[in-house]
Amino acid sequence: MRKIDLVPPTVRARLEDRDRTPARGRSLTAGFASSPLGRLMLAEVDGALCRVGYVDGDEDRHWQRLARRWPGARLQRDDEWAQGRADGLFSSGGGSVDVLLRGTAFQLAVWQALLGVPAGSTESYGELARRARKPGASRAVGGAMNANPVAWLVPCHRIVAGDGGLCGYGGGLRRKRRLLAAEGIASA
Repeated sequence: MRKIDLVPPTVRARLEDRDRTPARGRSLTAGFASSPLGRLMLAEVDGALCRVGYVDGDEDRHWQRLARRWPGARLQRDDEWAQGRADGLFSSGGGSVDVLLRGTAFQLAVWQALLGVPAGSTESYGELARRARKPGASRAVGGAMNANPVAWLVPCHRIVAGDGGLCGYGGGLRRKRRLLAAEGIASA
């Protein structure tokens, strides 16, 4: 039996400004899979994961959301591929994963800053805003985190309120507590 690891693998991120790089004509493989964190939607383009999202509810809604984020792209559903990819992500043993982060310039700055928050530590929204060279933009940072296309891999769960308490997380506070505990961080 393989060991499950909830600490994300090392991420090698490629950044893509969605306003400068069209999605039209690109091919994405996407599907749904079970994981230790619940049901996930995964998608890959050009050899890199571009979507890892928690699926709580209707899969069609998630498929439509992916199509809106990648207008004009060809989407191919392959749940078997997605399950194999999810199994590999949660297998113990380190390694790394390639991701393609596609967003606005501001979102990309925030997501890149998130990748700099080491496992086993947390930062506040204000600290993350400073790390992203956007001091005073704590609320906007929260919006960019909410749009994070690769939940868990770009570790939004490591961001806490200024007083150190837990605050929102797109995957829910139960998942956030579990992820922090896996990294040795006690949470309220």
